Amino acid sequence: MTRLVHSHGGFIRSLQMSTARLFAFVEGRLDRAFFDRLLAHECLPKGIRHQVVAMKELPGATGGKSALLSTFKFFRKKGMLATTAFGKSMACVFMADKDSDDFCRRMLRSPHLIYSPGYDLEAHLFTCGDLQRALADSCGITLEQAQSLVPDPMAWLVGAARAWKDWIALCLISQLRQVNCGCTFDRHSQVNPDPLGPPDTSQVEGFKAALTASINISRAEFENLFFSTSKRIEASIKDGVPMKFFKGKWLSHLIQRFLESRPRPADANYNGVGERLSSVLVAQVGMNPHCRCCAHYFPSVRTLVASL
Repeated sequence: MTRLVHSHGGFIRSLQMSTARLFAFVEGRLDRAFFDRLLAHECLPKGIRHQVVAMKELPGATGGKSALLSTFKFFRKKGMLATTAFGKSMACVFMADKDSDDFCRRMLRSPHLIYSPGYDLEAHLFTCGDLQRALADSCGITLEQAQSLVPDPMAWLVGAARAWKDWIALCLISQLRQVNCGCTFDRHSQVNPDPLGPPDTSQVEGFKAALTASINISRAEFENLFFSTSKRIEASIKDGVPMKFFKGKWLSHLIQRFLESRPRPADANYNGVGERLSSVLVAQVGMNPHCRCCAHYFPSVRTLVASL
């Protein structure tokens, strides 16, 4: 821990000496590209230099959300979220995937910490971006051909959320009660034999039984918990936010399987399209003053920029 503190201390010193004034800390590569575009949209017109730092760029080279939140807490403790050094006012903002923190009531509160509106950044991009245009660009097909493949992107996302609703409920309960019976957000649905089809009730039942035993509650209590969790998922879908509890990283797998099940336009490139889509969606960010992907983040970012 001593080495980590000293390393962070040296890193803070480098921030103080930098010409940048707004520093954004993010979990990984995709986040770095996304927030670099978003902050450029806000900072460049005001003559404020920004810097986006992925967790693996920090001393210790540990990536991911746990490192991000640990660094946030360290900066908060040291009074480094907003400060003045060498006559330069500076502010730090941390961009975190929401994951299931809202469901589990683990969200931290700070104007310097902004959570994604959906489960993660990928879920946000698929919701707010132009999926049809991104699909066309990723596959090397026309927009019209992409529209014929996915006529209604929101309906497609709703269908995915509803098909995997039982798996999401199992994963949320596992997170809430901090037990691991194999139903985790790190895995694709294990209860949907066909990823695009309905769940297998016998497989759902197997995970329910395992969770009931691990949590050490009665089956009636578990069914009440499962019912209330499913209701929250369904409510998010009806409210128009189907990706609130749906892990966006699952979507690359689903869209790949979906496209492979559809008629392929001549010379279309479906190889690895699921992985490419997120990067292509990021390229749409900040291209106009009313960027839908930026809207969730702009109010908090603008407040910080105005403070500099």
